[in-house]
Amino acid sequence: MNDLILQKSSLSLPFKSVAGALWFSVLLGPVGLLYASSPGGIVMIIVGFVVGCSKLFVPILLVWLISCVWSVLAVNRYNKKIIQNI
Repeated sequence: MNDLILQKSSLSLPFKSVAGALWFSVLLGPVGLLYASSPGGIVMIIVGFVVGCSKLFVPILLVWLISCVWSVLAVNRYNKKIIQNI
């Protein structure tokens, strides 16, 4: 039984860093979201291009902040899935 537990835990994926995800998103915005969530990063990059074409400060800032929050939530969700599989 212990051998099965060791084998299963050794096959699990590594955790992602919440601080790292937040740092990437703060520095890189939607591109930094790719670390936490690839589909989310792609969606926010597209939204960022559309909003960036408007050249308005507040919508661009909102896209940046949403990317930061989304990255933290995505990493937390990812890490919880790993914990449940152990």
